[in-house]
Amino acid sequence: MIDVQNRAYHQQHGCKFTSVIPTNVFGPNDNFNIEDGHVLPGLIHKVYRAKETGTALSIWGTGKPRRQFIYSLDLARLFIWVLREYDEVDPIILSVGEEDEVSIKEAAESIVSAMDFKGEVIFDSTKSDGQFKKTASNGKLRKYLPDFKFTPFNQAVQETCDWFNANYSAARK
Repeated sequence: MIDVQNRAYHQQHGCKFTSVIPTNVFGPNDNFNIEDGHVLPGLIHKVYRAKETGTALSIWGTGKPRRQFIYSLDLARLFIWVLREYDEVDPIILSVGEEDEVSIKEAAESIVSAMDFKGEVIFDSTKSDGQFKKTASNGKLRKYLPDFKFTPFNQAVQETCDWFNANYSAARK
């Protein structure tokens, strides 16, 4: 509805408001709540707990679904670009490309490595996988910023895990 409102303001008042559509965001200062946080921060917290208690890490589903994850620091750089340079009313998707999609299993493996978790990892296939893919095109973004460099996924996960470990007592969870 915000897109409809932005178009109406443009038609009626000539205002150039827009909206941005990010994909799955993660990074330092995220909500790491296991019940209502996003996928990666929730998994980071689950790995932390499993490591602390010496128990297996249980992940819902088969791990096969694929997602586009964007590091919050990359998203912040893109927000600044939108505020300064993007001059359209039409919304823009801020996302890594489809070629950078990772499976939930690959994401979990990256977190397990970053957290140095040595315990058992179980994918509970009795739980739903959810939608297999939720691909969003970043073609429009690439038209404007063809050379934008996203932080490599494993590096972004490592930085997020390092932040979480260093700030566990103050982290939202």
